[in-house]
Amino acid sequence: MQAVTASANNRSGLTSTWRTVVVVSWLLVFFAIIAVAVTSRNIGKPTWWLGPQSNPSFVLLWALPFAAPIASIIAAIKFGHIASFVGLGAALFLGAIGVADISNTPGVALIECAIAISSALIAIATFAGRAAVPRP
Repeated sequence: MQAVTASANNRSGLTSTWRTVVVVSWLLVFFAIIAVAVTSRNIGKPTWWLGPQSNPSFVLLWALPFAAPIASIIAAIKFGHIASFVGLGAALFLGAIGVADISNTPGVALIECAIAISSALIAIATFAGRAAVPRP
């Protein structure tokens, strides 16, 4: 059996299959955050970063939770050698966002924390997809 190695064309550090898996996984996280945002608004218990419909939060706060999966997707595509670490940072960031919602909307916070834990598992799995770099 041949060992999977990073070729000269694959400077990302992830094998192509794992890069695809990681990108799709983080896209699912992105859509899960959208689902949380829409659902929390619909039930009348918006997250702190959305704010109530009568007094919405600053527009840049709306994008805050989406920065984590976007950064992880970019890291997986362009900087695969650090994608695992960026993913762990993104998971911690999403966890902090979930913890901030515990007092106002505990049900929504539980879902946000579940997404953060899932994100951490994605980041840990990304370590398995790192290609072995041959030594000169």
